[in-house]
Amino acid sequence: MLLVDVAHIRSGLTVRERLNMGGHGVLAIQMADISVGSALEVRGMARIPLPHPRYLVTRGDVLLRSRGHATIAWAIPEDLPEPAVAVMPLFIIRPTTDTYDPDFLAWWLNQPDAQTHLRRAAQGQTIQMVAKATLESVPLQLPPLAQQRLIAEAANLAALETQLMHRLADCQHTLRQTQLTAAALAGQSHPEAGSK
Repeated sequence: MLLVDVAHIRSGLTVRERLNMGGHGVLAIQMADISVGSALEVRGMARIPLPHPRYLVTRGDVLLRSRGHATIAWAIPEDLPEPAVAVMPLFIIRPTTDTYDPDFLAWWLNQPDAQTHLRRAAQGQTIQMVAKATLESVPLQLPPLAQQRLIAEAANLAALETQLMHRLADCQHTLRQTQLTAAALAGQSHPEAGSK
């Protein structure tokens, strides 16, 4: 089975003018706004006047970064805080069937086999670009929906664990540096201690 068998793929909205970072309108999701395992940081995102409804994204859609070295796939969350559009060079992957879970699909597209398929056919010397036809031809394995959801949930928990472990390591590093700095300052305040 190929991705095109279960989803319709279209390019995000082409924007020719500079995006407004603090004005009115709907959220404009750009490549830099999405990353695996992270929520949208709505504050500070660009906005755009309401475009054609075809570019509005909803739960069920998966976005894919089509340019650069990281072809990250990201599922639109259920708690998207307000209407949003996807901006080029993002692809909008919209289901044409109810046989897959969007979180599972995003996870699948981020796995090494799918990433290898996308990279092999990527075009461009300096900036790699994935063509729509390449994305449509990604091989897809779909276990039963219940299993897809379990896999997606496990993947999300694993990503959260990784984030927490990084935060813990950062906190431990900061604590050690603070303790060492305090020890250095304490030793400096008693120079006679080192002369005995």
